[in-house]
Amino acid sequence: MALLTVGKEVTKKARLYLMEITLPSKMVVVKIGKASGPSSVNRMMQIVESVYQKFRRTPMIYIKKDQEVLSDVVFKYETILHNFFKDYQYVTPHKFTGSTECFTIPLSDALQAYEAVLQGLVPEHTYVLPEASEDALPF
Repeated sequence: MALLTVGKEVTKKARLYLMEITLPSKMVVVKIGKASGPSSVNRMMQIVESVYQKFRRTPMIYIKKDQEVLSDVVFKYETILHNFFKDYQYVTPHKFTGSTECFTIPLSDALQAYEAVLQGLVPEHTYVLPEASEDALPF
């Protein structure tokens, strides 16, 4: 029988990151994800290896944001960001690890949304590219 521990503090951590990736095709995408391992650098290296196995070329990857958060909320934050940018998800013809978490959005907008989500804000609607809307991000 499992016992419920009341008042136990959640201390397990994970990392929420934003990466800017230039794929071998020269397409630049923003990857939004979580790293449950020891660092986002380890996750970046998994992506490099996966892309290399597919294309025999390495992508250029820059970790633009990397924040340690409690593991019980990291999935929630990632899901909010993925849903916000869902209309701009990049669909690659060749899958690699993490390829479903890539978006064709301006890095500046991704950074702004990332910071807003970490502050507990939730968007009112999905993202619209700036040239299609003159409004600021809906946070």
